[in-house]
Amino acid sequence: MGVKQDTALFWYKLAKSLTILSLVAVITMGFGSFMFPGRFLWSSKYNYDPKLYYQHDTVLRNSSCMLDVDTLIPPTADGSYTPPPPDASLLDAVHKASGYDYNQYCDNWHANHGFHDDTETYKDECGTWHSSYMSLHQQRIQQYLRFQDGELDVLEKEHPGYVSYVCHEDPLHRGSRGCGGLADRMNGMVSTFFYALMTDRAYFANWEQGNPMALEDLFEKPSIDWSFDPEEMKSAFTNVSDDNSVLGYKHIDTLNQKWGPIGRLMFPDGPDQDFKTLWNASYIEWHSNRAFVIRTFQESTRYQDQLASMGLSKENAFRCIIDFLFRPTAGPRQFIQAYKNMFEMESILSIGLQIRTGDNGIVNPGKDQTTLSDWSYFMTCANQLREAKRLPHHKQVVYFLITDSVHLRDEFMSLNHDKTKAQEFLGDEGYEDVTMVTTGLPIEHIESKVVKPKFTHNRTLLKDEEPVDQVAAGVHAAVIENWLLSYTDYRLISRQGFGKLAAFHSKSAHTTIGMPKHTTEYPIQVDCANPNAIISFDTLSTWWSLG
Repeated sequence: MGVKQDTALFWYKLAKSLTILSLVAVITMGFGSFMFPGRFLWSSKYNYDPKLYYQHDTVLRNSSCMLDVDTLIPPTADGSYTPPPPDASLLDAVHKASGYDYNQYCDNWHANHGFHDDTETYKDECGTWHSSYMSLHQQRIQQYLRFQDGELDVLEKEHPGYVSYVCHEDPLHRGSRGCGGLADRMNGMVSTFFYALMTDRAYFANWEQGNPMALEDLFEKPSIDWSFDPEEMKSAFTNVSDDNSVLGYKHIDTLNQKWGPIGRLMFPDGPDQDFKTLWNASYIEWHSNRAFVIRTFQESTRYQDQLASMGLSKENAFRCIIDFLFRPTAGPRQFIQAYKNMFEMESILSIGLQIRTGDNGIVNPGKDQTTLSDWSYFMTCANQLREAKRLPHHKQVVYFLITDSVHLRDEFMSLNHDKTKAQEFLGDEGYEDVTMVTTGLPIEHIESKVVKPKFTHNRTLLKDEEPVDQVAAGVHAAVIENWLLSYTDYRLISRQGFGKLAAFHSKSAHTTIGMPKHTTEYPIQVDCANPNAIISFDTLSTWWSLG
C-alpha cells in the first residue's frame, strides 16, 4: 500500500512540475515575443510551420527554368523607357532560395512578357475611398470644361474646387527655391492630394518640362488623370476674379518650410481645423516639398473618424495615396517586379541599407573615395538585425544596398566573393548565408542643376548639357530604387528624405531603423537588435521634408 502511495505521489509531483515548467515556458515566450517580436512573430508574411518549410526546402528545382539577367527584363511594347538588365547579384540570391521559392519565381516570369504585372496594388488594404474620389474628380473635370465653354455661373452655383501640385524650375537654380529630389517632390505631391481628398477638390500635378522630365514620362496614372496645363488653368481662374474670391486663384508656397510654419499654415485654429475653410479660391496652385499627412493623424481631432471610416491610417496613408496616383512605367515596373518577387520569398530575409554619403560622389564619381569602413556601423546594424530577425526557414539573408556612392557600392558587392572582407564586415558566424544585392542602376540626383554648381563652382554646368536618355535613366533609377527599398522586410535609412519616403511607402510602420548621422569624431554605436531601434512614423514625420 505504501509503495502505491509513493508511486502515485511521484507521478503527481512529476505532472505538477511539468505543468509549472510549461506555464513558465509560455510566460517566457510571451514576454519574449513582447520584447523581441521579430524572434517569434516576424511579420504577417510568415506563419512559421516547420513541416511546411521543410517541404518547401526539399522541392526539386524546375530544371527547365533558365534565368538570365540579360533577358530578364523584356523591351517595353510601347517604346517607353526600358532599364538596363538587373545586377547579377539578383539571380545569385534567387538561386540560393528554397526550391519552392525558386520555382514560384520562375512561374511568375515569362520569356516574352517578363514578370506578372500587378496593376491593382493601390487597392491593397487601402480602404473604400477610391471609387468615390475617382467619381468626384471626374465630376470636377466636367464642371471645369463647362466653365471653359462659357458657363461661368457653374462656379457660383456648384462650387467645384481644384488644387494642383506644380514644380517650376528656378531660373537661378537655387537650392532654397527648387522642388528638391524625388522624396521632396513626392512629399509635396502626396500632401497636396491629401488636402484635395479632405476638401473634395480635383487634383492635378505637373513638373515643368526639363525639370528634369515630364511627370507623365515617369509615372502612369492608374486611377485619375492628373495631367493639366498649369498656365491655362491659372489664366482661367485669374481672369475670373481676385485672389481672395471664391471664384479665383490662390498661390500657396511651402517650399522648404519647417515644422512650425507648416503647422501654423495648416492648423491655425488648432486640432479642430477644417481644411475647407483655409482658402476660399476655386483653384489653388501649390508649390511644395513638405508633407503634413502623418501630422494630421497626430494633431487633428476633426478628421480622426472620417479617415478611419475611409480606411486610411497613419500606417497606410502615404502608401495608399502614392499607389493610387502614381505607377512606374512598364519598363521600370518589370525591373521592380524582378526584385520584389525575390524579396517576397519565404526563404529569404531582406534588409535594405540606404546610405546617403553626399552629393559630391554623384557630381565627381572619379574622386569618390568613400569606403565601407567609413559606414561600417550600417553593416553592424544589419548584422544585429539579422541575428534578431532570422528564423529557421530563412535559407538566405539579403543585404540590399542603395547609395549615392559608386565606390561604396562596388566595395559592398565585393563581399560576395572576398571571404576575408566578408568575415570582417559580416562576422565569422553566418557570413556565408548573406548575399549582397544591388540594382547596378545609374546614380543621379534629380536636381543636378542645383547640385552640380555647389561642387564645380560653375553655374553653366547644368542639366541641359546632359543627354536626355541619361537624365531619364537617372530619374527612373531613383524611382525604382525607392520603390524597392519599401519592399524589403526591414530597412536601415540615412537621415534624409529618400529613405523616409520608402518607409512611408512600406506596408509596416515597424520595419525601419533610422541610422545616426555619419561622423568621424567618435565611433558610432548602434544596437539594432533592440526593438526600440525601430523608428516610428511620428518621429520620421519630423525629419527632413516632414511627413
